[in-house]
Amino acid sequence: MIIKKRWLAALVTLLAVGSLAGCGSNNAGSGKVLGKHASSSQTSTAKSTSTTDNSKLKKAEAILKDAQALNADGKYKQSNKKLSSIDLADLNKKSFSALKTEFFTLQKSNDKFLLKKSKDSSNKSTTTKSGNTATTTTAKSTPATNNSFDNYSKFVGDYSFYNYDEDRLQSDLTISSDGTVVQNNTDGSAFHGVATVKASGASGILSYDVTSDSSDTKSIKADVEIDVTWSGGDHETYYGYTSYDNYSVLTDGKSYDGDLVNEVWVQ
Repeated sequence: MIIKKRWLAALVTLLAVGSLAGCGSNNAGSGKVLGKHASSSQTSTAKSTSTTDNSKLKKAEAILKDAQALNADGKYKQSNKKLSSIDLADLNKKSFSALKTEFFTLQKSNDKFLLKKSKDSSNKSTTTKSGNTATTTTAKSTPATNNSFDNYSKFVGDYSFYNYDEDRLQSDLTISSDGTVVQNNTDGSAFHGVATVKASGASGILSYDVTSDSSDTKSIKADVEIDVTWSGGDHETYYGYTSYDNYSVLTDGKSYDGDLVNEVWVQ
């Protein structure tokens, strides 16, 4: 009788241990499944982002191709308008690096021809009719290109608008060696003009501390003064100097929105 009881007790103990082991195994298995689900979710998100970027890239490539065709047909304004439908924020993505180069190359080509057409048309006389009287008028001419930058080549080249704000129009600025100036804007439009440059010692000019990557302002002493005459007849003056990290900087020296600077451009 005693032996039977002992066997019974041993059997109950074995069954209890087996049951606990089974529970532990199920819990461990559940953890593995959860881990697989989490990993799968992360992979799915990454794939989704990659798919979206690829889709945007293909769409942008198609737009660029259409814009290039318009440029080849001499439809430069329409080409720029087509380019404006590409999201500029996407151009900063690594996968868009090649397209970004082609984008700005094409945009500069369009702007160059548009400026030339503007100059050609501004120097022509136009005849209009007022009632029965024909009136000949001469459009205001754009200043001729010049060689004033020959001794100031450091200030020739491409500039980016500092302290970029999506609510403002400015995007990038190009000054060519012949004085030609093109300002490209965030809405796809562009301003065209011609600049002359001369030495300057003006001091106390308002600018940003561009080496701080912030909106901190400072007073600078200008090395040069650049006067731009835009195609519409407006005049604008920029003061050029060299930053501590040896980049050329342009500022108009005007305050904006209280404690900011109106226009600062960095090469």
